[in-house]
Amino acid sequence: MEEDAPKISLLIIDSSPLRRACIAVALDTAGTRVLPQVGLETDGAVEAPDIILFQTGDSDAESAALPIQIAEARRRWPAAPILVIADHGNEALMQAAIAAGAQGLLRSSTGIATMQQALFLLKDGLAVYPAAFTALLQARMASAGGSNGVSERIALAVDKFKLLTKRQRDVLRLLAQGASNKDIAQKLNISESTVKVHVRAIMAVNGASNRTQIVAHLLKGGESED
Repeated sequence: MEEDAPKISLLIIDSSPLRRACIAVALDTAGTRVLPQVGLETDGAVEAPDIILFQTGDSDAESAALPIQIAEARRRWPAAPILVIADHGNEALMQAAIAAGAQGLLRSSTGIATMQQALFLLKDGLAVYPAAFTALLQARMASAGGSNGVSERIALAVDKFKLLTKRQRDVLRLLAQGASNKDIAQKLNISESTVKVHVRAIMAVNGASNRTQIVAHLLKGGESED
């Protein structure tokens, strides 16, 4: 990596000081700058992170608190993607994290090199999920289309809708209302370049090639043209 390349500013949020210290040392590399930890419960003048990383243990208390913490982090730093590192054998935890706004999920056993790659993917506006979880979503989509009829096609469209992050769903709703990128950026308090990244992600999920096709697909309930 070139020395002059910009670093990713990373905010690590973890209730365990030891876990946080370990991951901070591992990720504080030439390409990543770990910011001082802040409390989500207090507002203040804090440098906006490029990415927010949550670590959570196996306790019920940490699992229950995670969606609330993610939602609060998104309120404070709406432009920052969120990565969750946890034991993702817990399907309910994965779904809750995504519903709250997480764009990335990694197992706690993931190697440091893979985590670093995931950070750069998230910075570029992509989502990162375990293959097993993606396969689970694909299986549900397949079962939704098991029989003919409009209801099955709508169910498929809804499942695709769930593949989007909360921010992407916000963008999609405004797209359906005819809002421009500039209007969307102002309403969601994000940059126009970030809006464009979200629109590209929405097109990828829906197989669309332009904004008109995105809205048409949404209004049709996922019905494909023959």
